[in-house]
Amino acid sequence: MPNKTIYVSQKDENLFEEAQQLAGEALSSVIARALREFVSRSKQRDDGMKEISIKVGVKGSEREQRFIGSQIGKWQGLSDDKTLFQNAKIYVTSKKKLAILLTTISKASLLTNPDKWKKSGDYLENSNYSELFVAEKVEQLRDKIPADLYKVTENLSDKEDKPVEYLDI
Repeated sequence: MPNKTIYVSQKDENLFEEAQQLAGEALSSVIARALREFVSRSKQRDDGMKEISIKVGVKGSEREQRFIGSQIGKWQGLSDDKTLFQNAKIYVTSKKKLAILLTTISKASLLTNPDKWKKSGDYLENSNYSELFVAEKVEQLRDKIPADLYKVTENLSDKEDKPVEYLDI
């Protein structure tokens, strides 16, 4: 492997030393790993991808999850049994998987006190539970998400696979 010389400014010297101590390995390995991540993120950004940060779980005790992807759609409606109001954000990930963040909200609460349902950023303030579903193919989501959301996701997936439909007319 060829040798590469990296010139480090005096002000960054401590940073390089600290990185090597934290990694516990050769500095060249640390630099190579950082460069791989930089190149990967740059390519994904050029493809319209970015880091997505979501919260999943029960409100108040949710945990943050992150992935690289692009939002391709939204949905809101009722659960299949019509008892819950739900909304969803639909993503395609950097590994070409579908990811759906499904937030479930009690329909009864929505109907009895509509004033408490206010938007806060991208999330409704009184959401009860959010879950992330990930699948390689849309068919794998059929029994996991509401039927109406499945239809929307299926249409969006087709659009991602074939952005233009050529008609022989």
